[in-house]
Amino acid sequence: MASTTAPTHTRSGRTSAAKVAAAAAVLFAVAFFWTVASVDVPHRASDAKLLSWWQESNKQLAGIVSQYCAIAAALLFVVMINYLATLMARSGARQWVMFARSMGLIFSTTLLVSAALRGVIGRMVKVDREPLPGLEVLRYSTALNYDLIGSVAMTALGLTILAVSVVVLRTLILPKWLAYVGFPCSTLILIASAAMIGQFTIILSLIWSLCLATTLWRHPTTP
Repeated sequence: MASTTAPTHTRSGRTSAAKVAAAAAVLFAVAFFWTVASVDVPHRASDAKLLSWWQESNKQLAGIVSQYCAIAAALLFVVMINYLATLMARSGARQWVMFARSMGLIFSTTLLVSAALRGVIGRMVKVDREPLPGLEVLRYSTALNYDLIGSVAMTALGLTILAVSVVVLRTLILPKWLAYVGFPCSTLILIASAAMIGQFTIILSLIWSLCLATTLWRHPTTP
């Protein structure tokens, strides 16, 4: 009796974990999208236009919203990558699995740093009741945030997707088509990140995340 019950519980637990990871992948796509969509600081704006933009109360609030979306995206990605690392731990590609997990954690950490930069101006003005900082600070904070996302974070994310795709293709731990989606997505992300415009390939990471969610939901008992 025990021998038949144990496999049933194992499959049930594996199914639940996979569906939690699939839900995390969908929510990550939503949170990451709103991280960048909720704030659009004018690019190459004049001093007057930039200052006017930041003086609007709703723009300051948008920065705080973007901060919380970035925090959520970082935490949800950790759930995703931890599940994938556990799923692929017994595969024959241990080094690639460890690399994928490491890059995924670097991506999440960088996103948390970006979250602080996104919300700091809104916090200063709305929470701490401090005056709006000068133009130099506003420009530097914006440029640093763009660099974190466009170069550092997206490079780590591209390498994560690449490593996961290699493991999937070598071990077939998940359906092969996921690797065929991951390879072109990661390649384009890495090229754009090297050119410091990785933020323009965020849509590719969202597509990959939704494909991963579909795969995990449809194949929850993959050994």
